[in-house]
Amino acid sequence: MARVTGRPSRRISQAREVGFRGGRIAPHRAMIGIEVSWTLLIDMLVLPSIFAVTMFLLLEPLTGAWRAFFEFIRIPLGIPGVVATKVSELGPFAVAIPYFGAPSYWPTERDLGTGWLVAVTLLTIGLFVRGRLLPLAYFLRALAVVQAAAQLWFTFATPPFAFDLPAYMTGQLLYGVVVLVLAPFLVAFTFNIFDFRLSQKLLMSLLLLGHLSVLIPLLAALHAFIIFRASLLAIPMLFFVFGVLLILFVYVALYGWGMSWRSGGVLDAHDRRPPRQDPRYPVNRPRPTPTPSSIRAITPVGAQAVRAVNAAGAIFMRRLILRDRDRS
Repeated sequence: MARVTGRPSRRISQAREVGFRGGRIAPHRAMIGIEVSWTLLIDMLVLPSIFAVTMFLLLEPLTGAWRAFFEFIRIPLGIPGVVATKVSELGPFAVAIPYFGAPSYWPTERDLGTGWLVAVTLLTIGLFVRGRLLPLAYFLRALAVVQAAAQLWFTFATPPFAFDLPAYMTGQLLYGVVVLVLAPFLVAFTFNIFDFRLSQKLLMSLLLLGHLSVLIPLLAALHAFIIFRASLLAIPMLFFVFGVLLILFVYVALYGWGMSWRSGGVLDAHDRRPPRQDPRYPVNRPRPTPTPSSIRAITPVGAQAVRAVNAAGAIFMRRLILRDRDRS
C-alpha cells in the first residue's frame, strides 16, 4: 500500500473543521495548547494577587460584620452565652475570629439511639432508591456510613472530645478566612487560563468571593446550632460532608456556569452553529401536492426490487402451505 506523506492540503484541513450540517467545529478547550504570553501571566498572577491583597485588607471589617451577624442571630437560635472573639495568628498576621461561647455536650443514650435511627433510615432509603435517583441513593449510603462511624466512636470512647463548640466554630471560620484569601489563585489557575474576556474573569472572582463571604458565617451559625441541639455527635457529619466539601462544591457550581459563558476568542461555541440555508421553494409559491405517480417517480429502484422480491416470496410460501393442506 502506498504511503501518503506530506502535509494535508488546505481544502482537507478546512473540511476537517466542518460538521455534517455545514457548521464549523471549533476545537475543544481541552484539546488545545496554552500560549504563554504577558496577558496570560497577568491573568494568572497579577489579578489573583490584587484580589488576595484586597481580601486580606478587608478581613477586619468582614469579621466585624460576621460578629454583628452572630450577635443578631444568637437569641433567635436559642444559643446561650455571648459572642466572643479569638485572635488567631496566620504567620506574621493576626485575625480576630468571632464565635459562640455556648457549651457543648457529650452525647447521651438518647442521642446515640437517635443517631442509630438516623443511620439506619439513611441506609434503608439508599438501598431501595432506584432509577434516576440512584446518585441520591449513593449519597445517602455515604451519609449512613459516616454517621455509623461516628456512632461507633462515641459509643466506646470517653469524654472529653477533641473539639468543643467554640473550638470547632473558630477552626471553621479560620479555614474560611484562608479560603477567601487563596480563592483568587484557584480561579486564576483553573478559569483565567481560558480565552474569556477580562470582565468575565473579574466577575468569576467577585462571584466566588462574594458568595463565600456570606456562606461561611451562615454555615458556621447553622453548624453551631445543630451541635448545640444534637450534642457533639453531629460534628463528624457536619465536618466531613457539609463543611469543607460544601464550600468546594460552591466553586464547582460557579465554575461550571462560568465555562458556559460566551468567550471573546476563537473557541466560542457560536461557531458551531450551521449556516442558514434559503428555503427550497419561494414563500409565495404553494408546495406541490404528492400524487401516486410522483411518489413512484421518486421511489428508488432498489426499494421497488425489494418489494417485488417480498411479494414473490409471500406468494411462494402461500402455495407451499396450500399444497401441504391438500396432501393431508
